[in-house]
Amino acid sequence: MLILTRRPGERVVIGDEILVTVMGVSGHTVRLGIEAPGGRSIYREEIWLAVKEENRAAAAAAAAALPSTPPGAGAGEAPAAPSTGTQHPAAEGPDARAPDSA
Repeated sequence: MLILTRRPGERVVIGDEILVTVMGVSGHTVRLGIEAPGGRSIYREEIWLAVKEENRAAAAAAAAALPSTPPGAGAGEAPAAPSTGTQHPAAEGPDARAPDSA
């Protein structure tokens, strides 16, 4: 861990894109200003830890809620192939026309 002493108005540069400015000091409280690229997420540690815990709990609950076999797959049957969103006209049902043979 790098430990620095900075006064209000002084800055720390992290990499090429992150700039941390000491905005003010009042008692045991330090106000920081952080400049970073728009795509970079910045969280207070307690918020970041809470979000990680919520994600972990949601992932565990979602895995426990999944069925052990895919819907429609009975004992001894192979699961159906995933749908690609398009079907051959002959696979649309009993009223579908058979493909023309040339």
